[in-house]
Amino acid sequence: MTTLALLRLLQLADSAFPAGAYAFSDGLETLVVRGEVRDAGDLRAFLHGQLVQGWGRCDPGACALAWAVTDDAGAGGAAHPGLERLDALLDLLKPVASTRNASARVGVNVMRAAGRLWPQLVPGPGGRAVGARHHATAFGLVARQLGATQEDAVAAFVSGWLLGRAVSATRLMRLGGMDAQRAVSDLDGAALACVRAALTVTPDDLGGFAPTLDVAACEQASLDVRLFQS
Repeated sequence: MTTLALLRLLQLADSAFPAGAYAFSDGLETLVVRGEVRDAGDLRAFLHGQLVQGWGRCDPGACALAWAVTDDAGAGGAAHPGLERLDALLDLLKPVASTRNASARVGVNVMRAAGRLWPQLVPGPGGRAVGARHHATAFGLVARQLGATQEDAVAAFVSGWLLGRAVSATRLMRLGGMDAQRAVSDLDGAALACVRAALTVTPDDLGGFAPTLDVAACEQASLDVRLFQS
C-alpha cells in the first residue's frame, strides 16, 4: 500500500469522517444507564464481548468480503451482485432495527462522502454505488478503491469501531480519555484475532450471538434521555 493510500485510509476510518458513525453507541448507552457499564473495566468487557461474539463476528468479515468481491464493483454506477447479496445478508444478520438502520445510514454516508472527496476513485456517479449500502460493505469497497490492502482495510475498520465506542464511553460516563484508550489497547490481541479471522471468512461464517447486547440495543430507543441514536 502506498503512503497516499494509507493517508486516505486513515481519513476514511477517522471518527471525524462525515459518515455519522459517532452518533451511535451499539447499545453501550443502555448498559451505562442501567449501571452495568460503569468504569474502564466494564468498557473493556463490553468491547471484548462485541469483538468475539457480536459486531466482530459479522461486520469485519463483511468488510473483507466487500473488499474482495470484485475489482470493478459498481462500475458505471451499477450495483455489483456480490455486494447486493452481502448487504441483503447483513439485513438478516442485524435483527435489531436500530442497529440495522444505523449500519445502513452510515454506509450510505460513507459512499456519499467518499464520492465527493475522491470522485476519480469511488465508483458510481457522485459515489452512489447502490450495491454498497451497509457500513461494512461501503468501507471495504471504498478502502479497496483508495488502494488499501484487504488486511489494512479490515484493521482500519476494526480500529475505527473500537475507538469510536471508546469516545462514546467518555461522553456517557465519568471516564477519562486515557482510561478509555487503555481499555482499547488492552484488547490488542482480541482485535488482531478479529482482523485475522475476518480475512478468511465466507458469507456462511458471518454472524454472532450476543443476546444481552442485542437487548440493550433494542431498549436504547425507550430511554428517557438519549445522547445517541442507537
